[in-house]
Amino acid sequence: MPSFDFLPLLWWGLPLALAPVIIHLINLLRHRKVPWAAMEFLIASQKKYRTRVLLRQLLLLLLRVAAIVGIALLFAQPRWRSAVGAFLGGSRTAHIVLLDDSYSMSDRVGESTAFDRGRGVIERILEELVSSRHSHELLVGRFSTISSTDSATPEDLERKETTRWDVTRQMVSPQSVQAIRNEIKSLVVSQSAATPREAILAATEMIGFGSGTSNVLWLITDFRSKDWKVADETAAALRQLSDQGVDLRLVDCAQGDHGNLTIERLDVVGGVSAKGVLVPLEVTVRNSSDRPVRNVSIDFKEDGAARPSVRLEEIPARGISSQRLESIFSTSGSHLISARLENDAVAVDNTRSTVIDIADYVDVLLIDGDPNGGSRTGDAFFVAAALAPGSGVATGLRPRIEPPRALGELDLKTFDAIWLMDVERLDEAEVAAIERYARSGGGVVFFLGPRSNATTINQLLYRNGDGLFPVPLAGPVDMLVDSVEKSPDVIVQDHPVVAVLSGQRNPLLGGVSINRYMAVERGYIAPTGSGLRRLLELRGGAPLAVERPYGEGLVVAFLSTASPTWNNWARGNPSWVVVMLELESHLAHVSRKALSLEVGDRLEVKLIPGTDESEVDFLLPPDGAVLRVAGTIDAAGSMTAELEAATIAGPYAARWQRTDGSEAEKLFSVNVVPEEGDIERIGRERLDRTLSGVKFTLEKAAELRPDSESFAGISLVTPFLYGLIVVLLLEQFVAYLCSYHSLSRSNRIG
Repeated sequence: MPSFDFLPLLWWGLPLALAPVIIHLINLLRHRKVPWAAMEFLIASQKKYRTRVLLRQLLLLLLRVAAIVGIALLFAQPRWRSAVGAFLGGSRTAHIVLLDDSYSMSDRVGESTAFDRGRGVIERILEELVSSRHSHELLVGRFSTISSTDSATPEDLERKETTRWDVTRQMVSPQSVQAIRNEIKSLVVSQSAATPREAILAATEMIGFGSGTSNVLWLITDFRSKDWKVADETAAALRQLSDQGVDLRLVDCAQGDHGNLTIERLDVVGGVSAKGVLVPLEVTVRNSSDRPVRNVSIDFKEDGAARPSVRLEEIPARGISSQRLESIFSTSGSHLISARLENDAVAVDNTRSTVIDIADYVDVLLIDGDPNGGSRTGDAFFVAAALAPGSGVATGLRPRIEPPRALGELDLKTFDAIWLMDVERLDEAEVAAIERYARSGGGVVFFLGPRSNATTINQLLYRNGDGLFPVPLAGPVDMLVDSVEKSPDVIVQDHPVVAVLSGQRNPLLGGVSINRYMAVERGYIAPTGSGLRRLLELRGGAPLAVERPYGEGLVVAFLSTASPTWNNWARGNPSWVVVMLELESHLAHVSRKALSLEVGDRLEVKLIPGTDESEVDFLLPPDGAVLRVAGTIDAAGSMTAELEAATIAGPYAARWQRTDGSEAEKLFSVNVVPEEGDIERIGRERLDRTLSGVKFTLEKAAELRPDSESFAGISLVTPFLYGLIVVLLLEQFVAYLCSYHSLSRSNRIG
């Protein structure tokens, strides 16, 4: 028999069906006297057509009553729950439940988290279904464990259910309810940043392969802005389900609007990662609340040992604040640095760690353009002296001076940066080698001088902007002496390398005299998007030092000499050493950047066949559980051991034996995705805009009262709608037959 989702609307609408009858009776009481001469003809006609007219009027009355009843039924949302429904396709309802387990669901308010409330919603749905007298199927999965498949055959989906869904598709019955209840209680929130999109696509694949004739999709999540503000693919998937007649039930598990602090970044910023050298680090904290937060303390640990805390005075509303600190490592190897905030609403993003690989020395390659080499007055000597001054001053850098041919002979990846000093010419192989190095993230510096040829550089290195060199050159130019205003020859630009020298009339740069430089081609304007920046400018506005990205790396060109040939900067001026060290740090920041891994990423260890054993032990957080993984050899002969996915944040270690009996170790730092810590709510109004055209219901988890009767059986809305259209068309046709229509003038004349 039929039932209705909104029965009160039916009771309010049915009395309106009496309106046509009442209007008809009122019209019968209204008599008009019309003068008429030929009464005998009128009486005869009335006797002849009386029955036909009464039948048409009765049919018209019934059609109008039926139209009003049909509209009331549509508003009441009828469903069919009888044997006829089973004959039409079955009266079983399939429930697919998608539970958000991203770490924002660990947001705690009072004694419960959003995930606890979501799990409680599933338990209430289960209790309602098992008490129903109708048949229900249930399928439950968490966002982080389910994703769409490339194929959608029944066999693939059956396999996917077994491996990915927490509760596989099954009938809800008194016999199965306890096992389902135990499975739901065992679900825990993950540390992933899983989004609704993949889960909804997975649900789309499962709909249609079950035995249910009606489908209900439960989407239980916290509706954070980051997932729903711009969600075109998610909205498209839900729109497709809605168009297919799937009943979409959205449940909001979050409570209240409050902020959260997230450690967004912990990285090495510049410096040299070598033992005995100060290594600068920077920690950044994001505030996702609408109010500023003050006096935030951050605790640090270095290889497990506590370090002094740092304090952030204020983090602006919906903004970030950063603080720098320094470490000195006495031993080479991998070192673990961790930062931690006090616990707040979401605890898992209050911790972040990074692994720093400390070397004994960092090698820097200096290409000396002097064919004689080794001169204590050449460019390479002055750069090497700045990078490694000696006399007890540790920089961690080890300059290596080589001729240009070394570019084609050495493994350039082993060098922190490459400096080319007044090189007359490079062959094609050497140019190709240094361009590969820069494209892959290396830093390159050019110093020009008497041996540098503008035409050669333009042809081989600039190549109309496609090459390595940042700008086209015109040739060497003498710098005119300013004997009147006596302005400084060098002007500092807005760039981190020379930030320490910024300020008007800097005394360190005031003593620098430029006698000669290589001029940039007249009229040259950097293309939009080239990334060209100036570090230093000459009096008069000509560039002295420029920078341009090349691939993943950076290239800097000083348009004068490093030695005191065209200028006197390197002769006893402390700013020379400062700028050279800052430049080396700036160039190498890409290659020195620590490996950043997030929850869900693969951990990979490269092994050397014949040198390393083939098995690797991965030590997993938080308690150091060991997982042994066998390495695999690919077609190229490379051997790799992989941990498929890191499921929780924390430090990981990989240990393996070498064939000579020694042990090797590699540390990994895995962190949560910081964007997931932004717990801003989207709100109903914006959600309606995002899901425009999607028919859904949205309820609060605490207020949800699932009613199995409201979604059991077959929806009759569509057939009733088609029936109503037919009734309205018939009503118009019968009304036309019952009305009076005068003949056209031509018919009357004929």
